[in-house]
Amino acid sequence: MSRPSAFDFGLTSLASQFHQDWRCAGAAECLIDQSLFPGQDPWEVEALRRDASTMLAGLTASEIETLWAAGIDGGFKFGPDGDAPSGPEWLDIINERCHQWQERHGERPQPEADWESGVALADVVAKEITSLVASVPPKWNPGGVVTAALLRCHATCTPDLALRWAMSITRWHSRSLEASQYARLVRLGEALGYGEFVVAGLDGLVE
Repeated sequence: MSRPSAFDFGLTSLASQFHQDWRCAGAAECLIDQSLFPGQDPWEVEALRRDASTMLAGLTASEIETLWAAGIDGGFKFGPDGDAPSGPEWLDIINERCHQWQERHGERPQPEADWESGVALADVVAKEITSLVASVPPKWNPGGVVTAALLRCHATCTPDLALRWAMSITRWHSRSLEASQYARLVRLGEALGYGEFVVAGLDGLVE
């Protein structure tokens, strides 16, 4: 199934808004609300809700927090005095905001069965995730914890979601990518029905 947007979508799209000066927008919830404006495409809202729900069902609190922290470019703290109490509670907030938008606007894409999750390409996606994270400096993947969280996401959520997280992490923290690796990702993105600029966000890293 082709995506209706040329750009990134779902939870990784929201995460991209948490750049170094994101606090200028206010509390973390404010960035959720900015993504859920009245005229937003219902598909985009459902993509965000689906990602949050999938991670809540498939990952531990530690894995959720690891992926979120690695996949953004600005400080975000979990804990009683942080930006969210915990990873699961943060995803609960996102999920609830999406549900409220859908209730308010009465729109939710159907059927979910048409959604491309990447299961048919699972083995290929896993190899590319491992290759991508290998380009990230060790300080952003201490003890391989990010790699482990990504592969768990791949196994218990969807290969598509894990790949998007891997590309987000690479975009923020990698120094370079080989041209052949980027070419493989472009072909994989086409097979997954990604829009034009989902993989293209990495083109600045190509050697």
